[in-house]
Amino acid sequence: MDIATTHLTRSPYDILKVNRWVTDEVIKQQYFHLVKQYNPEYFPDEFIEIRTAYDVLKDYSTRAATDIELFSPAPPFSFSDYPEYPHQTLSLFKLNQEMKTLRGDTPLDQLTGEVRAQALHLLRGIGLYYVSHNQFPEAVEAWRQVLAYAPDDEETRRNISYVYWNEGYERALEGDFAKAQEIFSQLVDSGLHHGAVYQNLALCLEKQGNKDAALEAWGQVLDYYKKQLKNDPANEYLKALVLAIHKYTGGKFLKDSKTVSDDSEYVSARSAKELGYACIKNGNWKQAAEALERALNEDKNDIDVLCQLGWAYLNTNQQAKAFHMWNSALKKAPGRRQVIDHLVRGYTIFGKRLKEQRIFNQALVQFKNALKYEPMNVELRTLLADTYYQMRNYPSAIQEYQRILEIEPRNKEARQGIREAKRLGGLR
Repeated sequence: MDIATTHLTRSPYDILKVNRWVTDEVIKQQYFHLVKQYNPEYFPDEFIEIRTAYDVLKDYSTRAATDIELFSPAPPFSFSDYPEYPHQTLSLFKLNQEMKTLRGDTPLDQLTGEVRAQALHLLRGIGLYYVSHNQFPEAVEAWRQVLAYAPDDEETRRNISYVYWNEGYERALEGDFAKAQEIFSQLVDSGLHHGAVYQNLALCLEKQGNKDAALEAWGQVLDYYKKQLKNDPANEYLKALVLAIHKYTGGKFLKDSKTVSDDSEYVSARSAKELGYACIKNGNWKQAAEALERALNEDKNDIDVLCQLGWAYLNTNQQAKAFHMWNSALKKAPGRRQVIDHLVRGYTIFGKRLKEQRIFNQALVQFKNALKYEPMNVELRTLLADTYYQMRNYPSAIQEYQRILEIEPRNKEARQGIREAKRLGGLR
């Protein structure tokens, strides 16, 4: 692939309609979806293009060689307190209404405690709503309000950086390499350390003929991935990336160097934490758990690491460890709304999984555990009632639906549930 024209050609990701940050499984699923649409008998050219793109991306060595020649968009936007985004539908009207109910006429800077934490949670959600509708300035404005009152919120800071990252990416694709370079340089100066940002900067410098500065940036790319490889030495893609960079730069970084596996640079707790975030974004839950465990060993009082490690454990079927992490966080920060939210969502999501598997009794336990913290949560009450309903325990289902009506007298779903439960249970 010609590096001078990569921004003008269709990349394998464009052909398969995925981005660089999706998992191998998503790439595979998308490939099979497209080949069903483009039968080789009727669409031979399209089929060959799709098959070739898949062949490139399914092999780590060819995928790595392709990746280092392409400008990279930012990873997906995410927050640990919105773990189901982007699959979770966010309503701007609802978020604003909740904010209005929460704050009233009180200025944000006068809020304290749990009310303030919940207001910041809603602002993070408002930002996610805006980015899902390509309203990036509005998203940045919402998130800057968060940082004004929670300057240590690294997730918010990261998401703001991702907005500018994508702006630089778009400028690079348009051929405005000077402006793109300016944006990526500012991101690096602001503290966003990511191999793909260094790589985008290196490509911008190359396209403007600044070879020395580009080589320096490639050195940062290599250092970044070597550090990642130290944390995940079995990762074949990272190995392929390191080798691809050495090949691309003509072996200039091999001088005075041993093999990659001999590298023994120290990995800080912060680096391990950032790696854990990255693994979570990509759905690499096992790797996320390993990285966050390393970060936790360095700082056992890091509430954020404890909460994120809980999600990593939950998604690697280590439920007991997950709830231990969240309960540990709650002990270290009693009453903190954000920690309680993690715990409640953990019980809820685990309960839903059990319910889907028809393991009803254990699902009931999870929903009841969550209700201990949020007894007025209508969604949880509805899940509990529906579980009883599916168990054909109609009296208990009716009791839960009636509790929902005490909270929301106009809840149509609860009224319908009562009618159906009475009918099926032969109750009056």
